[in-house]
Amino acid sequence: MKEAIDKEQVKRIKAANALVFLKGHPAFCADISGDSLFEGAWFSMIKCCKNSMSEASKMGVTIFRGDKGWTKYKDRFEEEYKDELDEEFQSIEIPYEEKYGEPWKFDHMEYWCETSFLVYEGNPYSSIKEHYDIKKWERYSGPNSFANTFEDMLIDCAKKVKKCFGSFDEYKDFRLPEEIRNHKENEVFHMKPITKGKHKGCSEMIHNKEHVDIYSGLVNLRWLKWFIETDYCKKNWGYHMKDFKKHIKRLDKVPKKRLEILKKYK
Repeated sequence: MKEAIDKEQVKRIKAANALVFLKGHPAFCADISGDSLFEGAWFSMIKCCKNSMSEASKMGVTIFRGDKGWTKYKDRFEEEYKDELDEEFQSIEIPYEEKYGEPWKFDHMEYWCETSFLVYEGNPYSSIKEHYDIKKWERYSGPNSFANTFEDMLIDCAKKVKKCFGSFDEYKDFRLPEEIRNHKENEVFHMKPITKGKHKGCSEMIHNKEHVDIYSGLVNLRWLKWFIETDYCKKNWGYHMKDFKKHIKRLDKVPKKRLEILKKYK
């Protein structure tokens, strides 16, 4: 019994770590819409039968050309697409009972998560207000996960994200050496004593002009620069590569004031 409990605890810790990873990944790092799990996630709990088919499959099961066992329905494909030469993405609908030999019946719940990676389309060196503008971010579909438990779903999702989008931390992996040194010496804010008025003797927070800010859009574009060189991106998003490269070019337009500060920390 103790061993079983220990395994459950280990899985929960893995799931918690997976969620922290997903929340901080630069492909999802824009906290602009308050998604329930992490930015770019669509989460749902689905009623499923013993064949892991959702309740929607009562209306019919989609079979794609190339799926396992699709040749059983080859004559229907030929009838449906008799006037088409392109076989890619061909599919037909068949009744659930015909596919599985019995009516759909509830068996268990499954946890589903569909992901979308984000691309920042604004100025990476602008004020934080622009980085939180949802209109400045574009979404593209990423890997999906489903499992019988919430923990297993998170673990599987993190595993797929690492494979497709890399194993990165939101800021740690995309800070320049000069920025790291700058941050060690300069806090974002410093306290300034109030010497006049009714609040005399108190302190107010003042933004430190010597601190180099790194907002989510800047991190995202640095990640995108890495991402477009991966086989996964080239295979799945080649059509958008021109736009991706256009967004990345904004990284080169570093403000003069920022460059002057960074020079001090080379």
